[in-house]
Amino acid sequence: MLSKVPFGAPIEGNIHLRMSCHSESRVIQRGFITMFDDISGFGSWHRRWLVLAGSKIAYWKYPDDEKRKEPINVIDLKKCVTREVSLLTRLVCARPNTFELMTKRRATNADKSSLVESQQGSTVITKFWLSADSKEEREKWIRKLNKSLIDLRTWNRDAAKPLDAPKPSETDL
Repeated sequence: MLSKVPFGAPIEGNIHLRMSCHSESRVIQRGFITMFDDISGFGSWHRRWLVLAGSKIAYWKYPDDEKRKEPINVIDLKKCVTREVSLLTRLVCARPNTFELMTKRRATNADKSSLVESQQGSTVITKFWLSADSKEEREKWIRKLNKSLIDLRTWNRDAAKPLDAPKPSETDL
């Protein structure tokens, strides 16, 4: 505070600031979603209890597990490269109300391409196909996911940049 500096006094010099920003998205969504998985080279759909909270999606088998167990997996939306979450066409996935999230991470020596993962140079792209029970549920999830992605990409420098191509409706597992 400059309370003791006279009103007309010139102030000279430099002010050095260090700033950081972070996203505190308040987007929260809970509910059952059916997820596609690769089981030994065969595609399989599993019903899961998902919790979207800020920049992460955690999932369990049952709602009660959320309080009692560690999640089966956590999807970090900071690594999401999907430009905009939207409905997959029936040509891509015959299951109704299905949408896609793609994440990117650095490849390891143990990585192998599968139905849900593809290695592209030094990175691995993982596809998550999520199917809602109804059109209304699908629209709610897509709206909340897109809101979280916008918040992350606006305020978090570490958030992955969206891929330009291909669009989810053009992808093929």
